Amino acid sequence: MIRAIVGFVVGAVVWTPAFFTLARLGFFIWPDYETHARVWFEQGIFSFPSPMAAYNVVCWALAEVLVGWLAVFIGRRREVGWALAAVIALYLSAVHLVLYWPNFPWWYNLGVALLAAPAVLLGARLARPAIPSSAPAAAH
Repeated sequence: MIRAIVGFVVGAVVWTPAFFTLARLGFFIWPDYETHARVWFEQGIFSFPSPMAAYNVVCWALAEVLVGWLAVFIGRRREVGWALAAVIALYLSAVHLVLYWPNFPWWYNLGVALLAAPAVLLGARLARPAIPSSAPAAAH
């Protein structure tokens, strides 16, 4: 049980830094990406052009796949992935579908919020082969 809690906490803590690490790669793809990122952080104005905003959605989804895998790998239980998916999806739904809906393009809000749970669960599923089976071995 403690291992499952640790897996959940690690996944939750790594989630946002994972996004920012992936998003920083955008600085190399588009020199102007950093300018838009700074505007967002300093002024709270979402000025990303559509391709850069779509890149952000992809970065969120990849970060969620990563933390889903990490949480289940550490926690050794698929339920850790379900719990993490629920928490991240609820948080992003509240932020993007309610609180900050007018601050972002509609498609960006839907993409970030609606891809969260499936992405975490995909990562959790990818971790399952690395988890030892808890089922008793069949007698021969």
